[in-house]
Amino acid sequence: MTNKKSFFGYTGCWAFVDLSSGKIELKEADPEIYRLYLGGRGVQAHLIYQHLKKIGWLKDPFSPSNRIIIGNSSLNDTTIPTAGRGSCSFISPMTYSPQRQPWLGNRPPVFGLLTHSSCGGLFANMLKRAGIDQLVIDGRADKPVRILVNEGKVEILEAEPELFEEKDGKKVLRRTSEITDFLTRKHPGSSTVCTGPAGWNQVAFACLTADYHRNFGRGGAGAVFGSKNLIAITAYGRKLPAYYDRARFLETAKQIDEAVKGHVHDPNWTASFRPETGTTWWLDRAFNGGYLGKVGGYLPWHNFDEGYFDPELYKKVSTGAFLEIAGKHKVCNRCRHILCTRTASVKECPYAHESVRPEFETIALWINCCLTDREAIFYLNHLCNEYGVDTMTLGSVMAGVMELQEKGFLKSKAAPVFGDPGSMIRALEQIIYGTTDLGCLLAKPTDLVIAELLASLSGAGPEEVVRCLTTAYAGLGYAGIEPKVFPGMFTAYGTSNRGRGDHTYAWTIQAEESGLTGAENLAAYVAGSQVGKALTDSLGLCDFFTEDFTSPTFLEMYRALTGFEYTAESFKECGRRIYALERYVNNQQGRKRDYDAFIPPKFLEPLTAGPQAGKAVDPILYNAILDAYYQNQKWTMDGLVPETLLGEYGIQE
Repeated sequence: MTNKKSFFGYTGCWAFVDLSSGKIELKEADPEIYRLYLGGRGVQAHLIYQHLKKIGWLKDPFSPSNRIIIGNSSLNDTTIPTAGRGSCSFISPMTYSPQRQPWLGNRPPVFGLLTHSSCGGLFANMLKRAGIDQLVIDGRADKPVRILVNEGKVEILEAEPELFEEKDGKKVLRRTSEITDFLTRKHPGSSTVCTGPAGWNQVAFACLTADYHRNFGRGGAGAVFGSKNLIAITAYGRKLPAYYDRARFLETAKQIDEAVKGHVHDPNWTASFRPETGTTWWLDRAFNGGYLGKVGGYLPWHNFDEGYFDPELYKKVSTGAFLEIAGKHKVCNRCRHILCTRTASVKECPYAHESVRPEFETIALWINCCLTDREAIFYLNHLCNEYGVDTMTLGSVMAGVMELQEKGFLKSKAAPVFGDPGSMIRALEQIIYGTTDLGCLLAKPTDLVIAELLASLSGAGPEEVVRCLTTAYAGLGYAGIEPKVFPGMFTAYGTSNRGRGDHTYAWTIQAEESGLTGAENLAAYVAGSQVGKALTDSLGLCDFFTEDFTSPTFLEMYRALTGFEYTAESFKECGRRIYALERYVNNQQGRKRDYDAFIPPKFLEPLTAGPQAGKAVDPILYNAILDAYYQNQKWTMDGLVPETLLGEYGIQE
């Protein structure tokens, strides 16, 4: 492909791969799409929207028609701190509720939501060096394949037999580290993203793993790869970014770098904790109000029943406890100053290993399973990276299953038990390899699990089963902040485009601890945060980037890189456009207010322990916030994006 246009910041190439036909087409990107959607998440939303308009809205996320895209953005591989995040977008198999269920009343089916997942490491930047902005994958191969992107050339290759092994008489995919090792030996200097045994078995919450321990985590991207008979993508290249005004870019980039550095060294900023503690500083803040927090009491316990538990047990899994096993920094490509990831090591059996320290959300959601064995949590995190499974969704699913077992609904010796890491490891392996009926069941999205359980149980009403499963009604799985404590955060959970329970699209905790209240104020804060996050993901930056995207310095830097000129308002408009387009696609997939407004029954029950005792989700307040939120977004009161709003945002019909 010969570029006819000048692209600055971008390579200007989109690669379209049809696994069904074997056809590969390299297309010149449309600069207008870059201007409207920036890159990464935004451009991918546009490309999936155009695809679904052409073929029809998707009823089955495991259909060959489920387009999955992996790519990067203009800032990727530049000197801007944290410019190493990649984007992966697809229709999620986890957020899937294909039939009307009696326990859901009149709520409509949801056929999987448009989901974006972000991943650090090296892969996204290496893909850009290989000359590709977006790798767009359609169809399904008739035999196992992998994709190689090498210096601008894209190939579909038959998967080598060495990528598989035999387990219990069954041919299964090897662990992600073994796949990565094999492909790195074959293509020296490259970077690989792959599915693992979980994705190959089409576990609904399987992830894609890049560079051994970086993951496109939420939503089930690994399962989509498995459904396409696609194992891995390996990229290698040496292409460097081009600049519209190199001298001005370097000048403004240096100013931004100094600003980030200053904020990391300012103890009044939470960024200052990250180089030492990484995200684990949130453990102490959530439990006892540490690290510039207030009173704490919102670290989930026993499947979200409580936000507080025995402090002596907590000490075993506190911020300090995980610092004790932490080693050297092991950060993403192009990260400076933030430095949140570190290696970790456990010497004692049975969990002895060298790996990376788990993140806050992983630890918090396994504490929610009543695990207080630090070494077991560390080792489970390692296993999830090896198997290619999302740690967060696993935590939510396991906690629900543990409660089902505790209440006698499962009666299975293979089921995991609260506080028992061994039983959780065994259950994980059953899910990954489908070795038991229970494992096969738990690999499915939650509403299919509920339907099967209700068909097999006698004497148990749906309300008793649903109460145990907070991922009910196409939920993604709630994050590690107790949903009962912060009404703004519960709204963020409820309105995230990639599924109910997601915490990344808006984060309200600091603001609510500082006194943010009132339906309109909370709604505006959530909507504004979602716009900011859409920009973050579309720029290829990390959530922990400290600077304002709408500042004159940032906008001048972006102009010097790409040649695109924005005002603060027009840049925000890009974020609003992206969020509205994703929501519009999800409306067609079945999402409306019924989905947002669904409150898992457990969250209506007040906490009884700790400083947040008495708090629960208030349905009246939550619905008032939703009203204000929809008004702020210019959507209907049923949560639908009007087609007139698409026109207002310049979204192509």
